[in-house]
Amino acid sequence: MNHVEAERQRREKLNHRFYALRAVVPNVSRMDKASLLSDAVDYINELKAKIKDFESEKKRESKRVKMETMDNQSTVTTSTVVDQKRHCNSVNALEIDVKIIGNDAMIRVQSENVNHPGARLMSALKDLEFQVHHASISCVNEVMVQDVVVQVPKEMRNEDSLKSAILMRLDDQE
Repeated sequence: MNHVEAERQRREKLNHRFYALRAVVPNVSRMDKASLLSDAVDYINELKAKIKDFESEKKRESKRVKMETMDNQSTVTTSTVVDQKRHCNSVNALEIDVKIIGNDAMIRVQSENVNHPGARLMSALKDLEFQVHHASISCVNEVMVQDVVVQVPKEMRNEDSLKSAILMRLDDQE
């Protein structure tokens, strides 16, 4: 009798784990266990590819920021007063870069580190009702670089419209 009860509990435990897996895997094609496992493997591989894309994008951007920082430092040390003013004006500018990858968007904002730009961006994303998956904020030579990954609704899956919506929200906060 103990063996039968132990087997029933094992099956019940497995079924609960399948229910939990079904709850976190989007787009389950069929309800049988084999299909669920196959869909879960596909979803995990898709997430791995996204991570790889984000990491390579982050490395490229990091290299670009380092190069810009080195260029800006050499420009400031060798420039005239006029060149220094031009440099300051370019730092004050707000730069927004948006990349759409599936249901998610990777947003990079570079701005002067004045008036809490991190809080302003998060407030703008909250106003747009975007779910934030990841956020990273760095400050290099008074320039704040913010990288955010958000889930985007279907109607906003256009890089230009997403960028303009964020810009509008940020302008409203000033």
